Amino acid sequence: MNDIVSQKKNLRKFLIQKRERIKKSSKIEFNVEHFNNLKDYINFEKIKYVASFSSIRSEISTTQLNDKIIELNKVLSFPIVQNHTQELIFKKVNFNETLNIGKFKIPEPKNQNEEILPQLFFVPCLGFDLHGYRIGYGGGFYDRTFAKLRKLNLKFYAVGFAFDEQKENLIPKEKFDYKLDFVLTEKQLYSFI
Repeated sequence: MNDIVSQKKNLRKFLIQKRERIKKSSKIEFNVEHFNNLKDYINFEKIKYVASFSSIRSEISTTQLNDKIIELNKVLSFPIVQNHTQELIFKKVNFNETLNIGKFKIPEPKNQNEEILPQLFFVPCLGFDLHGYRIGYGGGFYDRTFAKLRKLNLKFYAVGFAFDEQKENLIPKEKFDYKLDFVLTEKQLYSFI
């Protein structure tokens, strides 16, 4: 195991415990004002398809975020991990839909739901730094998905969604790690573009 892989593995253990403590003491998990600050950078009129996720364990709650996306009349989608690929696909989430429990025990839309190609992605984080790098659970699914979309020359925005206290001085990175455009927390919006 190389040094960066080892650093990431140790950091993940630390960050999971840290996030559990943050979750227990958090009073607010979504601030619409900071969400609206994205409109200073992104023309929401041109965004129709938005990817988010259904929060699990001690992740910052996505309930209000997802409700806001729907309120803005955007098509909301969640990722699906397919067995035969290392990239994510995104399927439409219907209002009040009961989700399936997919791979890694992550809630996913039903298989028959429409597959869409998001223009704006909200991405889970275990931690992030002020250079725009995040650390996730180590599967690399978002990194590979974003790399594929870049190769296809598709324009999109990637927004980490996390508690502000999940900020770290420096996230160890490898050449395939994808730099986020923004991180949205309950306390502020960080921009890296």
